[in-house]
Amino acid sequence: MNKKNLICFLLLIVVIGVYYNYQKGDDVVSKSTQNISDKPNYQSDEMLTNIYDLSGELIYKIESSNIRHFDDSDNTEFDLPNFTFYDQVHLAAWHIKAKKAILTSDKLLYLYHDVQLDNLTQEAQLKQVKTDNAVIDLTSQLVTSKDPVIVNGVGFYSTGIGLAGDLHAKTANILENVKTYYNTEAK
Repeated sequence: MNKKNLICFLLLIVVIGVYYNYQKGDDVVSKSTQNISDKPNYQSDEMLTNIYDLSGELIYKIESSNIRHFDDSDNTEFDLPNFTFYDQVHLAAWHIKAKKAILTSDKLLYLYHDVQLDNLTQEAQLKQVKTDNAVIDLTSQLVTSKDPVIVNGVGFYSTGIGLAGDLHAKTANILENVKTYYNTEAK
């Protein structure tokens, strides 16, 4: 009787193992099918889009050489995007460009490669911010980066690592290894 129970137990383990491997194989197949269906739901070339607030005032303008939207992730990808942000009095405040950008459903804008933020306000002390990658929260208009940063302003430029900025307040703080040069021609 002891041998019979042991054989039944081992047989049960084999059945569970086969079932587990079968289920794992289904997961691999479904994941590979999911990647195949990872095609955009819509796409466009040479796109220009204006985004308005509830009162009908322009808050963003987006230009891109190519745009792709994915319903599964609710992400929108942009190639060579140019964004113009408008301030509270509806004047163009910032021009932002990069080689690639991804806009997520939670209103985070991920900018990749050669990111440049140009302040369009004439009287502002902060004129330009350059970095390789950045994230902008479109709701709060806070911008962050973990990459090397160059900040240009009137009569100064600064370099360092990491960025915490506020597009509304027109401020940019370099987080580490800050070097600032005053009374020089800004680079």
